[in-house]
Amino acid sequence: MFGNPAPGAVVPPGKVRIEESRLIPAKVRAEAALAAPLVHAAAQGDADALKRLAAYKDRMSDPAFATALLEEIGPQALVSLPALMAARVSKAIGTEPGRTEAMRRDNRALLSMLSKALAAATDPARPTRVGTRFLDALREEGRKERKAPGAEGQTYAGYWAFGQILAADPGAKYSAWFMSTIGRDMIAWDREYLKKNHVPFMPRDDASYGLVAPMDTRPVAGSPDIAAADPIAALMTLAGASRENAQTLLGHGDTLKYLLHDRRPQWGMGDRGESLGGAMEAAMKGADEASKRLAASATHIIADDVQPHVSFDSNGQIRFKNPSELDRLAGIRDNMGRILTEHSDDIVRATYMTPRKPSDGGLTGNVDGEVFARFDKKKLDLVLLDITSDDKAYQALLLGQVAHMRGRIDQAVAQRNPSWAKNEITIGSNALGHLLEARKQGLVARGKEADEVDAQFRKLVEDGIGLVPIPGANQVGKLGIKAAGTIYENFVKAGYAKAGDWLAEQAGHGGGKTAKAYGEAASNEQVAQEMVKQMLQSSTVAHENYRRDDLRGPFVVGDPPRIKALEDMTAHEHENFEEWLRRNSTVPDDFGKAQSNILNGANDFDRNVGIEKPKDASGG
Repeated sequence: MFGNPAPGAVVPPGKVRIEESRLIPAKVRAEAALAAPLVHAAAQGDADALKRLAAYKDRMSDPAFATALLEEIGPQALVSLPALMAARVSKAIGTEPGRTEAMRRDNRALLSMLSKALAAATDPARPTRVGTRFLDALREEGRKERKAPGAEGQTYAGYWAFGQILAADPGAKYSAWFMSTIGRDMIAWDREYLKKNHVPFMPRDDASYGLVAPMDTRPVAGSPDIAAADPIAALMTLAGASRENAQTLLGHGDTLKYLLHDRRPQWGMGDRGESLGGAMEAAMKGADEASKRLAASATHIIADDVQPHVSFDSNGQIRFKNPSELDRLAGIRDNMGRILTEHSDDIVRATYMTPRKPSDGGLTGNVDGEVFARFDKKKLDLVLLDITSDDKAYQALLLGQVAHMRGRIDQAVAQRNPSWAKNEITIGSNALGHLLEARKQGLVARGKEADEVDAQFRKLVEDGIGLVPIPGANQVGKLGIKAAGTIYENFVKAGYAKAGDWLAEQAGHGGGKTAKAYGEAASNEQVAQEMVKQMLQSSTVAHENYRRDDLRGPFVVGDPPRIKALEDMTAHEHENFEEWLRRNSTVPDDFGKAQSNILNGANDFDRNVGIEKPKDASGG
């Protein structure tokens, strides 16, 4: 059998023979020997064979059976089966177009079974798997160009056909070993193929790598049209199932740069990078060094592609030259938004610090045992300029930044540390200024209207997102001041995206007392000031961080006196509390600090992307 040493003596059923340290019962091999001809027959359109093969569907995830089946089929036949199916569909399109839908449905069922078997047979954690000789032969077949069966003159690339198997079952669980052996070689082949042929993958039903789609795949984003799957998109979809798989592919050599930069035209004719974005998100959202390094690397690559498209009109307004070029990777924007959201700590660090560049050019650093990503703030702002035009990306970033500020300010107030609170307000507001300005300028660059005050941000503040107390905040006094750090860590344990989503869900429960109408002259700075005021109010009450002497007013309850929980206050009580806090807070100027620092952040963003603010009449 393929990929194994010469078979030994025949053994009785039920016993095993040893081949490359694998134990596969003879009975299982016998079953695989019966199933293999059914695979070939079903690929040629034998409906009865497909029906009989369905009895083995659940066995495809059994590594022993899957391994035996693939060795019976062999790498060459495995790679040629999708091409055989495509040739049959192509013939039907010309003679019996009404039959193609059923044919493609049957083909998907067969290819899906093969994908499951391939995933099970290439998992080294299972007791049995195909050998390295099998994979070596599979790589060799993937790189071959063969004549399509029954199609005069047409040829197909082996990895194109192999990609159709991968696309048949997007939920199949492949191993990191598969990604490092076959996956990396597929990407290398793709790079060489496109360079040699000078024609990117064209997802049409009559010319995809020389063959039509064997099943009902729709590789073009938002299109109902059937076309052959982009083999690399299929690979990225599977890689996105786990961090290990995604990092195995994207962290290899200059693969990330190839996929994000060189392959842009290819993605533009397919899913616009949606599959790539999924793999990137899996690889880059973690707190581990590899995730942070890849996230920082991605911002460098994307920024270098955005920069040449930034221009300015005769009025000095920012504009994108050929934005359709940037839109070729529109599918990764929401993923990048969520990726950067999870690195909010590092992004805030980048906006107020210019860390000394390490001699090795590394993209990560280490402070007190914690890894951080070395984001370049100019490149980061260019990325924000591009991705914040996507509503999902912007919402994730906005909620993540709000969650970051909310948690940090609360922690500082719990520690009774006004200097720390002021610092968190300063740096958090500055980072928020970068983000809000990126959203505004990103929309303007695309010729869209951008309000002076961001509508999404204003709505969150009017709903009282800053008033939402951190879960367990009122327990700090009972458990000791060190509990503040633990509560903060628990708040963001699942990530800044989930923390931000939770805050947004809880906002607005105050019975309308927090609603504030902003006039036409309102600015993002004024809204930010209101949000920080809310945060300080909530943390002050939750942690009882106030003097009790002379504590009086309709918002005071109990003996000894304490401030009523914000969610229990009426609008009248809340209004009186705001006035009391303004007069008695130990950090009343922090509201203003938020306003000035969000403006500083916005101005810093403008400088980083090349926007020159008009000078005033005095020439200042």
